[in-house]
Amino acid sequence: MNDFELQSKLKTVPLPERTEEYWEDFPARVRVELRRTAPREDLTEHGLPQFAWRLGASFACLVIGLFVLGQPLKAASNTIFKNERTIRCQLAELPHHLRVLMADEHGLHYLVAEKQ
Repeated sequence: MNDFELQSKLKTVPLPERTEEYWEDFPARVRVELRRTAPREDLTEHGLPQFAWRLGASFACLVIGLFVLGQPLKAASNTIFKNERTIRCQLAELPHHLRVLMADEHGLHYLVAEKQ
């Protein structure tokens, strides 16, 4: 069926009879139906910009956190590296200092003793 045949067939069908009250209430009913079936916003359209903003904000928080929290860690690591030789010597001597066993309520433990 082409457009011309469809138009001619539609023109031959009689219009349904409607009361005056129907035509007066018609605009209000259409508005109600439009509100009911209003298309909801598609979240995928707005999802990418929100994701980009959230990613940027979390990256900024990470950078700020590294700057703020990194300073004490940096100071501690600098202290360790400055005294690295002393720390290594003390750690190397630690097994020789562990000579005495100590018993208490938690069981047997090594007691770190000074050189005699």
